[in-house]
Amino acid sequence: MNTSFSSLLSKYNFKHSLDTENFNESLFSGELVDSSIDVNRGDILLLDINNPDRLIKYVEDGLANKPSYIFIANYPETSSITIQNYLHNLEKRTKAPPTRVIRIDDYSNFVQELVSLKYPTYKTKNLFGITGTNGKTTSCYFTKILLGEMNTEFIGTTEAGAMSKVTKMPSLTTPNFIPVAKYIQENKDKDNFIIEVSSHAIIQKRLNGIQFDIASFTNLSQDHLDFHKSLEEYFEAKKLLFSSEKSKFAIIFSNEWGLKLAEKLDIDFVTVGFRSSDFASFNVHQQDSFSTEGELLIDGKKYNLLLPISGPGAIENFLIAITNTYYLQNSFEDSLNNIKYLCFPEGRYQSISKNTKNIIIDYAHTPEALNKLLYFAKKHYQKVTVVFGCGGNRDSSKRELMGRSSQIADSIILTSDNPRDENPEIIIKAILKGIDQKEKVLTVVDRREAIEISLRECRKEEVVIIAGRGHESYQEIKGEYIPLKDINVVEELLRGAE
Repeated sequence: MNTSFSSLLSKYNFKHSLDTENFNESLFSGELVDSSIDVNRGDILLLDINNPDRLIKYVEDGLANKPSYIFIANYPETSSITIQNYLHNLEKRTKAPPTRVIRIDDYSNFVQELVSLKYPTYKTKNLFGITGTNGKTTSCYFTKILLGEMNTEFIGTTEAGAMSKVTKMPSLTTPNFIPVAKYIQENKDKDNFIIEVSSHAIIQKRLNGIQFDIASFTNLSQDHLDFHKSLEEYFEAKKLLFSSEKSKFAIIFSNEWGLKLAEKLDIDFVTVGFRSSDFASFNVHQQDSFSTEGELLIDGKKYNLLLPISGPGAIENFLIAITNTYYLQNSFEDSLNNIKYLCFPEGRYQSISKNTKNIIIDYAHTPEALNKLLYFAKKHYQKVTVVFGCGGNRDSSKRELMGRSSQIADSIILTSDNPRDENPEIIIKAILKGIDQKEKVLTVVDRREAIEISLRECRKEEVVIIAGRGHESYQEIKGEYIPLKDINVVEELLRGAE
């Protein structure tokens, strides 16, 4: 073990000499952390920060908790003599035991090798990565159920609480490499790990060091253009996941963007979808608002199935999930048996029927997702009312498009989503620009009140769709996180109506 640590140290050009024995002891007894708020005495803190002010702040914060070492990435922006001297003085001021602040050139590879020594389990597990604009969470969740929940972990949006065992950092759709590797190490009794991969995570290289056994692509539509600037740039970000460095094999849904992606791949892949040429496809024979009956065709084999799921995107997500399991040796028959357990994750096509009222809570927050959700509902209910808004400080170009998509509904209630630092009334005005039939629009800024009005007016054979926030448990307004969960509001109102 010490030999491995020593060879690692000799491989990299440190700016300071380093006590090999002390470092070995620190790595053996402490934890690796990439956030100053996670540091405990004796840990090793790794910081990849190119902003001088932020670097100084996080080094100061980290030193207060007495890590044994702090390794920092050597960026030109943070390598000035002034910054180096400041950090050196910070280091000298720390009380015993002293902390060494060490600048390192090849930071990314160093971290990967360090993690592989400290938390090596991730290299021996089945790793699945799923990306796309819509359907990531549900595809991951279905895959977990089909592989067997006792032997599978899902790291993603609706399972963010699980990561709190290894990091105090606020939940992200896709966490960083170090906490992911640590989480897998602490769950080493499981064989399968499914990670929901966001485009932000890909661009920010959060998962550098992980190579997926299978990476899957669901779809692409407008979202996050405040970050990516164009749909093409957004696509290029997603494409990075499917390089040979990041993934060994790919499953691609054969929609427009999926087929475009397939043309550019340098790894083996299959397509799934509704074409006869797809490796896996599904012919729907009958579908209501709760279940789907049809025929799965996969690798030339046919299976007549009754799926306990329905809704927009349900079959697409199922095809991604079942094909992932097909490529895991000796698991497919078990996966077919697990179909009867399929259900949606919290806040994804979450259906409630009570007191003659039908409600669907869904995370749909893109124009395409809202369009498909409302189109599906119109086929199964006599009247559709939608309650939604748009997030503040995010892609403002999609607001008018969200309004346009909402016109499928018979009645529209515009309200607050997470307005953040923006005025919710201004956000609503932007959405209204996309709605031609203003007469079927009601504006109610307070989201709880909007939900209450929608339920009051709902009759049998009608449905209220509450869209945009799904599982989220708070509303972000002017820097405050106010508890508000759509399902809790609905259940409270329904109890009050009994």
